[in-house]
Amino acid sequence: MHQNIIGKNVRITKNVREHIANKMQNIKIHADRIIDANIICDYMHGEYTVQGTIAFGKKVFHDKEKEKDLYVAIDAMFQKIEREIRKSKERNIDKSQRAVVDKSIQNDEEDDSYSITSAGIYEKPLDELDAVLHFKSDKKPYMAYLPIKQGDDLYSIKIGKFPVFLFKDNDKVLEVYYNDEYWNIDEVNVTPDNNIDASKSENYLIKEYNVSEAVTYLTENTDKKFVVYISSITEQAEALYKESDNSFVLIRMFDI
Repeated sequence: MHQNIIGKNVRITKNVREHIANKMQNIKIHADRIIDANIICDYMHGEYTVQGTIAFGKKVFHDKEKEKDLYVAIDAMFQKIEREIRKSKERNIDKSQRAVVDKSIQNDEEDDSYSITSAGIYEKPLDELDAVLHFKSDKKPYMAYLPIKQGDDLYSIKIGKFPVFLFKDNDKVLEVYYNDEYWNIDEVNVTPDNNIDASKSENYLIKEYNVSEAVTYLTENTDKKFVVYISSITEQAEALYKESDNSFVLIRMFDI
């Protein structure tokens, strides 16, 4: 990523650079493929003007804000751009859900008919503790999110390549995730001191399915409520959750 910060009649101090870097991390949480970012800070007639142009591939987001305080102007500008990126991501997910059609979902056998609804991943990446706490307070028995890990400095937040899938199984929370070389399934709990306890852990055998094959797997394995797999259609990690014998939820991720 190329990042350029320019000051016109404004001295770009270390604190200003760190403040902008922190705001950039919020942007990167929504999409980590930033190609180019240009920030211009100007001061004239008692007001600060902050302009930002951020490019993600073919998409470019721009905003300009004026405030009497430089930091307020920076915050307002990034807030507007972040909002537009979220809207673009939501529109893209809707478009992808219409465009990426898995023909196997269409079942013409009336005796074996089933319905599938679609669910996306959580709106922004989370660390494990925040994700589990949110999931435990939510009524839905499934959730998916992109994992993040905060590094030692402002520039080293890492976003996982694959989503993490959470499922409720009676009073247990099961977590399926990719661990650098292989997939794991853990039974996770939050300890009194706000840490994650994953004392029960084992490898998770992940296969390549299309949606109808995932439905068949859950139909044949009546003791299973969900399956995580690599889609032969989208080539992404997806999950299918069984609400009932003929009702399923497809959990999948689409790029911005």
